[in-house]
Amino acid sequence: MNRIITQLVALASLGLISAFAAPLHAQQSNEMQASSNVIGDIEFDWGRDGVPCASCNFGESNDRFNWTDRLNNLWVGHIDPVTGVFTPPEGENEQPDIYAFFWSAWGNGPEWAFSTVNGQIQSDLVYSRFKPGEKAVAGWSGAAWATMVNGVWVPNFLPGAFVSGESGGAGNSALPEASQCLTDPNVAYNVYQNLATPQQMFTDAVSGTGEPTETPFGAYANGIGERFVPCAHDANSPVGGTRWLTFQGNAPPNAKGNVYQQVFWYDLDTGHVQQLTTEPSGKQRGLMFLAPELLNSPLNPNMGTAFPYVLLAVSANEAVYIYIQSGTNANGSPIMTLINTISSPEAEEPYIFDPKPFINCTPICQTYFAYSVSKTSSSQNGITIPNGLAVANINPAAPINKLLVSGQQLPAQQRLDPKFFITTQNGPQVYYNLINVETKKQKYLNLGTWYINMELGAPTGDCVGSSPLEGLNTNLLAFDPMCITP
Repeated sequence: MNRIITQLVALASLGLISAFAAPLHAQQSNEMQASSNVIGDIEFDWGRDGVPCASCNFGESNDRFNWTDRLNNLWVGHIDPVTGVFTPPEGENEQPDIYAFFWSAWGNGPEWAFSTVNGQIQSDLVYSRFKPGEKAVAGWSGAAWATMVNGVWVPNFLPGAFVSGESGGAGNSALPEASQCLTDPNVAYNVYQNLATPQQMFTDAVSGTGEPTETPFGAYANGIGERFVPCAHDANSPVGGTRWLTFQGNAPPNAKGNVYQQVFWYDLDTGHVQQLTTEPSGKQRGLMFLAPELLNSPLNPNMGTAFPYVLLAVSANEAVYIYIQSGTNANGSPIMTLINTISSPEAEEPYIFDPKPFINCTPICQTYFAYSVSKTSSSQNGITIPNGLAVANINPAAPINKLLVSGQQLPAQQRLDPKFFITTQNGPQVYYNLINVETKKQKYLNLGTWYINMELGAPTGDCVGSSPLEGLNTNLLAFDPMCITP
């Protein structure tokens, strides 16, 4: 028995620690601790794409992350863009608000909103807020926005998103989700839901002015899967900027009478809605973006030389489906064709959840996604089933799919809500909440935020900064052969 274990046994015998306290964390793979704080639902600023900007956001940089604590504080922490270390580990560098719902209250926390204002990229926040001085309950909830004014965070409700009173109905709202195109002119956009029955959903500008516009899909959208398609809009859009989004909702019954959740497309300018996926399986985590490695791909022969739109979605918790645009419908929506099905690389953990796509250029640009794998389809909804992490790329012509860490290893642990950050020195890292699961011999224990180097190479070349979430780098959009030709 080594000295540390001897000391633990002695302390337990004195009642100073539980005899069944969680064991010391045995480092698996190349797992590293970023913070001992429980930083749930972390979201990174646009520095995650591998392009640090120390002067951005009034000198606060773009190498940041947001999170909320259980005391309703909204925090912004900082990260070293070279190494990926949190500076400091607590993640409490900036405090935009003290009236923010904890992320689990609604199932999603704060999100970044990006646009270019007066020639500078502006990083704002959208989140669920409650009325100052009142309780953090639905009756006082409203979709909110925080922006920096002369280097100081200023929080407020979005116009029309909050009506005073404890109705918890049409006058109250939650779960805003923002557009994240770095080149959107002057303002980002957001979508949020009210608390009426049936649910209504609205879109609006992320600003102190404007009027929310009701969407036609509120009653059947799932209310949490809405995502803007970065920088996407019809050529005839009078506004420009990001004007498309995808969402998940129940489709009409199929020929056999079965109802499946599918991915839909919505155009903010025309109001058109289009169902994109049709296979007889439930879909979630739908994301649409441009994929550089599929330019001129024989998989989309009808699209000419334009970068094709790609749709990524989880099917029945068993596979990630990759679709490519193969044409355009009369209403302007993309026709999506399934081209790749990606399963877990570990037979013992066949179920998949939480894929997060990113583009890494070394200098050829490839689209990857980090994701979770587990032996059950709902491990993330409880505290007893461990899970692992993997990373794959989307290109069926040159597949990569590798396990980063197995959930079958001991101690039994969950790794939840993976998010990526591309460091300049070590390339893409995946960050997650690490938890010792509850067993007969081990208590549930949250170990804070950890990360793994995915070993995909340090970013190099002119097209670093391209992203499936923020849009493609201007050099890549100019078809730089150094970025797209293997």
